Amino acid sequence: MRIDTHLHLYADPAQGLHDLTAYPIVEYGEKDDVTFAGLAGTVADALATLEAEGFDYAAVLGSFELPELPHPPGGADYWPAVPPHAALRDELVAYNRWLCDVGAQHPRLLSFLAANPAVMTSAEVYAHFAEMFGDSGARGLKLHPIAIRTYPDDPGLAGAYDALEEAGAPVVFHGGPDVRGFGWADPKRIAAVAGERPGLAVIMAHLGGAAWRDVAALAEAQPTLRFDLSEIVHWIGAPLAPTAAQVVALVREVGVERVVLGSDFPWYTPGTTAAIVEELPGLSASEAAAIIGENAARLLRLG
Repeated sequence: MRIDTHLHLYADPAQGLHDLTAYPIVEYGEKDDVTFAGLAGTVADALATLEAEGFDYAAVLGSFELPELPHPPGGADYWPAVPPHAALRDELVAYNRWLCDVGAQHPRLLSFLAANPAVMTSAEVYAHFAEMFGDSGARGLKLHPIAIRTYPDDPGLAGAYDALEEAGAPVVFHGGPDVRGFGWADPKRIAAVAGERPGLAVIMAHLGGAAWRDVAALAEAQPTLRFDLSEIVHWIGAPLAPTAAQVVALVREVGVERVVLGSDFPWYTPGTTAAIVEELPGLSASEAAAIIGENAARLLRLG
């Protein structure tokens, strides 16, 4: 079984193409030979790519971001208990329903919900998620702390985490430094959530990104923490990225069983990402198979 645990979809292809250029990847330094998929990230794009590249499932990771990407008011670290952008609540709910409708129509696509504590209270998101996990087939939660200007331990996310634990569903965090140094997705803060909630399956995306050197110690301290290899393996050899040998060493240090494959489609495709993993020096065929599918199948309870 081959499973992509990190795929994004766009209802509007123009928005997908915009995001491919609006969010340049700078954290690893310059690398001239990175190849991007060049797709808009529509449902049709995803299904065709998964079929062509032999993938059985893909986790569809959403993100609900606010116009102009505002920070919490008054210079606070956390969003207030009364969300200042509550007027967008219906839009967030509709977005999550669209994600789940896509999953219902296409069983190969596993719908992960979005949350934003600037929009919904902890109690509201708990009630919403309980419904989506119970009746709509949701499979997890994706959080991009940088994009939603939210630290992983924001109190407004407590209800989301409660609902995930009850459903036995994972959360995927974008992991890595932000260019302005706020530390929204600092791997240490993501690991802290895993430490505070040992019953919650926490996946740190990108193997920590350009903060990958912190990952081994965090994995040792938090044995329930998991990682995906999205994006970072495409940047192997860049100035602030690991070498191929360092990726293999780090994967073995944290434990192969705790690592899954993600593509970050439509930036990259699952097939090209899997090919990089399969060619990592010294990684055995059984280790590659575990990363490309077996570990995710257990985590997502797929047959």
